[in-house]
Amino acid sequence: MKVLNNLLLFVFLIFVVGNVVNSTSQTWINQDVQRSIDATTHLSKEIISIKAKSLIDKNDVYQISFISKYHVSLQASDSQNNELKVYLSPNSINIKEGFKTYNIELKNKVKRDEIVQLKVKVTSMIEQMKPYPSEIKQGQNQLVLYLNNHYFTSPYKTETQKTSVKLASSKVESHSEEQPTSLKGSTITYGPYSAIEPFSVSPMRIHYENPSPFLVFTDLLKEYEVSHWGNLAVETHYQLENKAAHLVGAFSRLDYQRNPGANPNQIAEVNEAVPLSAADFYYRDSIGNISTSSYQYLANRINFKIQPRFPLMGGWKNTFYTGYNLPIEKFLSVDTVTGQYHLNVTFGVGIDNVYVENHTLKVVLPEGATDIKVNAPFAFTQSQETRKTYLDTVGRPVVVINVKDTASENYRYIQVTYNLSSLSIFHEPLLVIGAVFTLCIFIILYSRFDLSISKSKQI
Repeated sequence: MKVLNNLLLFVFLIFVVGNVVNSTSQTWINQDVQRSIDATTHLSKEIISIKAKSLIDKNDVYQISFISKYHVSLQASDSQNNELKVYLSPNSINIKEGFKTYNIELKNKVKRDEIVQLKVKVTSMIEQMKPYPSEIKQGQNQLVLYLNNHYFTSPYKTETQKTSVKLASSKVESHSEEQPTSLKGSTITYGPYSAIEPFSVSPMRIHYENPSPFLVFTDLLKEYEVSHWGNLAVETHYQLENKAAHLVGAFSRLDYQRNPGANPNQIAEVNEAVPLSAADFYYRDSIGNISTSSYQYLANRINFKIQPRFPLMGGWKNTFYTGYNLPIEKFLSVDTVTGQYHLNVTFGVGIDNVYVENHTLKVVLPEGATDIKVNAPFAFTQSQETRKTYLDTVGRPVVVINVKDTASENYRYIQVTYNLSSLSIFHEPLLVIGAVFTLCIFIILYSRFDLSISKSKQI
């Protein structure tokens, strides 16, 4: 009897999962998909242009899938360039085993047989782009193995599709072929393919020369400290690792100084774009201040050049932190009707081609801030803590935002809203005035008291 019950349960689960997959595939059909993949750096940057037809009425969610082992960073927009909300489907685990499915929320509900055009930007690195071989000698060229799918991974049937892959060089050791396939210079074209079934997989494998360093922040902590007295302090802590092919053998400083270009996969400096209004820069590590940093004023930004004490070869790591100050009026506004404050800041750092494995943002708000809310165009986990600094009584609220595996999110703005009494700005000055007043009263009273044991004799 127990065996029969287990068998019935197994059949029921198969039936439920089958219905989920079947119902998903019957909501849209991809009429045409064009994929353009940029594999010239250590990041795979894919732009997917989708032309899809709705098969049902009141359709407001389009789904896109990826192989589960690939970590991806997503952005989506419609034909009017409106940014669309993207998040992991709550039912992702039941849609198809071995795949992660994301929901893209459309701005308006779509009628049956109506066609929509979407643009999805996908950034990934881990598992898809890796040095091969994993170790090289100093001065040796770096080869990279790029993995993907020849087909557009989708829960819907695709009528036609085509994929082009732009490589870092024309030196291609080998590449997979799914006819029709063509290689011209540093570009490989796959397709066009027709009548592709949902969740079809044909492994793409390209082995080619890619000299780029694999700049990865294994841990990134960025902190904004808000002061209503006019300053926004920014401090960022970096744990940097070059995940390019590891250096095997001894490192020769002499050979490096003679020909730095012979090791293109090393990291000699990091350039960060910061706002033009930034001032009071500093760059430090565990030893102390590093004087090799510099900044250059450009037309619309400041280029903050961060140069480590030594070049980072493949497999090497470094830890440091930087900081600067910004005028608060450029980032903080107040709603004249509700009195609510709106803080608009970037989530990450302005460094090109950066991948962050564990990304944390902290926003330290003034003491007394309430009704704190965070709005961001991507999914995140949020928590709150309290920090006590000078002249604080109950402490300042700190909003903590954490996101795993970020790339494009680094350039996105988030908004933190909160309420704060207009009298709160006088909290710290009143504490200082009160302390000084109390001290003066104590001195006045102390000078009035005679604390001697016996009275002095009059002469």
